[in-house]
Amino acid sequence: MSTSNPSAKQAQSAASAIREINHETFDQRSLPFPPMISEIVQPLVNMLDRLPQTLEQLAVAVRRHQAAGLIRMDDGTDPEEAAASVVRQLGAASEALQEGSALLHRAASTLFSFGTETRT
Repeated sequence: MSTSNPSAKQAQSAASAIREINHETFDQRSLPFPPMISEIVQPLVNMLDRLPQTLEQLAVAVRRHQAAGLIRMDDGTDPEEAAASVVRQLGAASEALQEGSALLHRAASTLFSFGTETRT
């Protein structure tokens, strides 16, 4: 999917970056030392913490576009309920992300204390 929208391009880059992380960490040899896990989780915490704001801003845009009469449905139905549904779903996703963030923060806190056992 190609777009000239800078925000969409950044979202595509973020999705690609996560896909690359998934590919790299699939091979457990890519994580030979416990602290390496924390090095990955800490930036993911930051990303997850920022996503609810993004979703709220998108919901605001949907409401603004709907109020201005700019949304048209491909099937010709009234876009009001569809727009309201999108806003509700974005809100629910934001709440779920906040719950996930709290869990990830706890994991990150423990991971931050991980060291590596030295074998002699």
